[in-house]
Amino acid sequence: MKLIITIIAALAAMLILPAMGETVQFWYDQANSYYITGDFENAVASYDKAIELKPNSTVFWNYKGRALANLGRFDEAISCFDKSIAINSSDLEALNLKATALSLGQKKYSEAIVLFDVILESNPSYVDAWIGKGMALGNEGELTGALQCFEKATIISPQSPSAWNNKGAILMEQEKYQMALDCFNKALLFDPTNEAAMKNRENALQAMNQVVSSGPSQSTATMD
Repeated sequence: MKLIITIIAALAAMLILPAMGETVQFWYDQANSYYITGDFENAVASYDKAIELKPNSTVFWNYKGRALANLGRFDEAISCFDKSIAINSSDLEALNLKATALSLGQKKYSEAIVLFDVILESNPSYVDAWIGKGMALGNEGELTGALQCFEKATIISPQSPSAWNNKGAILMEQEKYQMALDCFNKALLFDPTNEAAMKNRENALQAMNQVVSSGPSQSTATMD
């Protein structure tokens, strides 16, 4: 299965903190500015400054980890997420980020699935964990389990382009091209600029034409 993984998309959600004091907020804002522009090295340095002033902030550790993941420094990123978990063992965001880094960054799918299951046991509606688990299962070739995860994700978050695209990618692997096409169309309905869904839709149409003209196709699809 050909899977193109976008780490930035998987780890780049931003949030707004309440004011925590001028100096801490300055470094946090500085780090976020670097992060948004893709200057992850300087983002890491600025998050470090914020952490020096507020070392027990899981938010700072999580965002430093995201920046490191975008630099491909997954061991360091996971260490940051572990710091967050040590501070607050119920921080589901840190657990999800660690699982994502293990899965997409280090291809440790089994370890990641264990963490995704911990998250889902605590919060069965955590859609990113369903998507992450589905991707890990898909990369292991467990297509039935992956499809179940993505179906769950589309139920919880019916306007999630990623959930629909990934569901379609699994259906493509199962050669269920019309059903896959319907999923890619759903993804594009909610995000017309989704490149993975656009490429997958084109591949699904080509596969359907090949089936009509010459028999089964070997087309692949991209999860995101």
